[in-house]
Amino acid sequence: MKITVTIDEPTGDFQKRLLDLLAEHAANVETDTAWTAERAERYYLALPIRARRIVKEAAARGGYVDASVLRDGEDSSLRGHSASLKRAIDRGVRSGWWPDGMQLPIQAQGPGFGKVVGYSMPKHLVDVFLAAAKRPSRE
Repeated sequence: MKITVTIDEPTGDFQKRLLDLLAEHAANVETDTAWTAERAERYYLALPIRARRIVKEAAARGGYVDASVLRDGEDSSLRGHSASLKRAIDRGVRSGWWPDGMQLPIQAQGPGFGKVVGYSMPKHLVDVFLAAAKRPSRE
């Protein structure tokens, strides 16, 4: 049996009771964590402008953007952008835009704690995020 439930803007009490019910039956519940066009657009719009550029450039370039492309103009630092990409995921869970467990659609690439060498997006997400970035009236 498959049941799909979509609830837009649930009240706090209803959301809590529903989540408690789902948790009670967690062994039989499969959560949809796929990036859809709507989810990608919400994520994109929740990002600060500079982080949006990272997502847009990576999607436009087939899933990878080198840091040198992003380091232009007066502010060439990419410091802090990885955090904003993650915070948008967390904010979406808290806001009920998507369930907990969503895959981060883009990740910083580098030698660890240090200078970012680029950002990578899984190939299967490129089209949905490119469409989100190209929607009219963006940036």
